[in-house]
Amino acid sequence: MPEPPYRALSILLRVFSLLAALEGLLLIFAEKKRLIVRILLRPPEGEVSTLLLSLLKEMGGMVLMLGILLWFASRNPVRNVAVVDALIAGLCILAVTPLLSLWMTDIGSIYPAYFLWGRSAVRLAIAALLYWLRPRHVHWEPIGNF
Repeated sequence: MPEPPYRALSILLRVFSLLAALEGLLLIFAEKKRLIVRILLRPPEGEVSTLLLSLLKEMGGMVLMLGILLWFASRNPVRNVAVVDALIAGLCILAVTPLLSLWMTDIGSIYPAYFLWGRSAVRLAIAALLYWLRPRHVHWEPIGNF
């Protein structure tokens, strides 16, 4: 059972776990092309291909796996501090990649630039919150009956 100072981190990890699981299931089981187009903020029909839909389904499996990993890590964040650190690093990477896409491609014609900047700022804020809540010192204990 997590100690009381890590209760907020445990709840936050469970919320992210449920959101990731719902998103993963939606990406896996969304069959209609219209639903995927609506989720992607209605890009032009030529931009949505069968390959993109297939990749979205595979990404849904990865997101579902991330949700399960976060659920298991939320049970004891002190022992699973590496998972919390990986989530923080992943959010930082995901904050930079849309800005690189904005700079290197013409995605600004499909999505407004302030959406991408806002999403990156929110991801960095969540990463900072998780960094602030993460366990600082982990007490080492031997494994076994010593």
